[in-house]
Amino acid sequence: MASRNPEDLTPALQAKYRLFDERMKAAGIPYRLTCTARTVKEQIALYAQGREALSKTNWLRKLAGLLPIKLFENRKKVTWTLASKHIVDLDDGNPNNDKARAFDIAIEKDRRPSWDLKADVNTNDIPDYEEAGRIGESVGLRWGGRFRKPDYVHFELP
Repeated sequence: MASRNPEDLTPALQAKYRLFDERMKAAGIPYRLTCTARTVKEQIALYAQGREALSKTNWLRKLAGLLPIKLFENRKKVTWTLASKHIVDLDDGNPNNDKARAFDIAIEKDRRPSWDLKADVNTNDIPDYEEAGRIGESVGLRWGGRFRKPDYVHFELP
């Protein structure tokens, strides 16, 4: 199962994440980490979602130790790459690959994750995902909201 632990991030990203966390709290934007590190098998299973038949997707999820999904969940792509910066490989002998170089968040509304890109929980007339992106960039992170195919929940080392 993918990690949500900031200690699974590289030391450089942990430092930037701590600044990000402080500034998100100061801005009054509640959020939660939804992913820091994941295995290659998990990434392959996630990449299959929305691209492969449900039976194949669930077979790959089983291999990765993930729970099966329903047909309606398999209609939506959840990742756009197999070369994710979330991937860690503890078995390749390279210590540089033991920590993730990205994290994902979800803005919380009423203590539940909200994927509404227009959510403004801190009521300052700036959508919270946009504000989170600005905060991330201000601490030296690359924000997925600026990607060619925007990924508003994603932050990584440049």
